[in-house]
Amino acid sequence: MELFSRWMSLLPIFFISCFFGLGRATDCGGNNVAQTLIVGKYGQAFRTIQAAIDYVKSNNDQWVKIHIKAGFYMESVVIPVDKPCIILEGEGIRTIVSHWDHQSINNNATFTSFSPNLIASDITFKNSYNVATDKYLGNKIEPANAARLSGDKYFFSRCRFIGYQDTLYDLMGRHVFKDCYIQGEVDFIYGSGQSYYQNCYINAMGRFPNLPGFVTAQGRNSADDPSGFVFEGGSIVGNVKVNLGRAWKPYARVIFHNTYFSDIVTPQGWVSWSAAGNESRTTYAEIDCKGPGADTSKRVAWMKKLSSSDLNKFSFASFINSDGWVHNLPTIS
Repeated sequence: MELFSRWMSLLPIFFISCFFGLGRATDCGGNNVAQTLIVGKYGQAFRTIQAAIDYVKSNNDQWVKIHIKAGFYMESVVIPVDKPCIILEGEGIRTIVSHWDHQSINNNATFTSFSPNLIASDITFKNSYNVATDKYLGNKIEPANAARLSGDKYFFSRCRFIGYQDTLYDLMGRHVFKDCYIQGEVDFIYGSGQSYYQNCYINAMGRFPNLPGFVTAQGRNSADDPSGFVFEGGSIVGNVKVNLGRAWKPYARVIFHNTYFSDIVTPQGWVSWSAAGNESRTTYAEIDCKGPGADTSKRVAWMKKLSSSDLNKFSFASFINSDGWVHNLPTIS
């Protein structure tokens, strides 16, 4: 991944998002679901997820649930900016949305959402490009998004994101990932989202045992930028060595709290990358983490040591839910 190309590729998404405005997120009628659509491979009105999304009216302001029955859906799904208030509900690991593409880091993701107000549960989003299966190791390594998320107020529960490089493009907006599974090796959680990862299972699956990968590449751009990734609980495991993160932009912010680190985490933990020479601007911190990879004695000298009051700023209530939007969502079964 080249730093310049990634900066340039952000521009179209940035201007689109600014034009429509992340602040236009609504309450979608509180916690009531106004309509339910069902997607299934057989015997349903909608055979594809995209067909059900296309059916939702423009400028929708009430929650519409799209229940996706168990099955393998080979499609690239897009929620446009004018269709907020959508719930995607799968049936666990048997509901799989898969796509194979790598054109660029900002195009052709398996799942893309531009609109605000999204709930998704019990769905696997997979970009199979570069993902090894059995004896087949895939193709030339390229960025290949399983999901690209650029709206405000997203809540993912028990979802799976599978890829190799740039799996989860957590681009912008407030996002919660609860009890999710995220797989990759290179920058596989990246972007400028203001996001909270709660009890997520992070699996670093790679093919180069002597070349450590990167769990995160966070893109905080200034001291006033509210973005950052906070990981609460969960674990980092896998079959290759990984760094916890590298700074995509100069004020990158990633915090792990009470997370289990297996021995795949490198001793240094963090890489300055675009913050080289100004590492003090970054906020990389580990609090009360455990496991054989949690030894901080050989971490980079510029890793932050947060006080209790600092940690309070990164709690769920303060960092992601200060206006209570999460408590106003429909119940996820």
